[in-house]
Amino acid sequence: MGTTQSKTAGEPVIIYNQSVPLQFSQGLVDSLETQKKSSENNVRSEDVEEQVRKRVAEELERVKSQQGEVDQKSYSELAKSNIEKDHNSVAIGTDIENMIQRIQRASPKEVPAEIVERQEAVVACYKKNGSRPLDCWEEVEEFKETVSKAQKRFVAAHQ
Repeated sequence: MGTTQSKTAGEPVIIYNQSVPLQFSQGLVDSLETQKKSSENNVRSEDVEEQVRKRVAEELERVKSQQGEVDQKSYSELAKSNIEKDHNSVAIGTDIENMIQRIQRASPKEVPAEIVERQEAVVACYKKNGSRPLDCWEEVEEFKETVSKAQKRFVAAHQ
């Protein structure tokens, strides 16, 4: 009681006496065991997740490399096939230009007279039977046949 303090603030006071039995409640013990198990499980699950991530990354890299190899192989086979069949862009472009020129030279500027006649017959029938257009089925069939024949003649002339 005097000028100095009896306890220092920085040093903890430890009392050790073996004659005093320590008892903990079962709830406290169970709680500590549960916390220990859950922390171990968390560590294990993190390890498992890390392993899974590594395996997935490895598998992804393997699949990407395989896909690259397959792409390269299919590209080279396609290029070889095109060279063998002479299907390069220059040859195809030339073929397309030739077909366009043939069609432009031989294409009729006018619709054939027989098609015009059949078309006029269909229009006249529709005007005559405005409320009953199904009565014009014969004229429509004749028009279709005439157009089909003209198309076949056109295709045969341009082959």
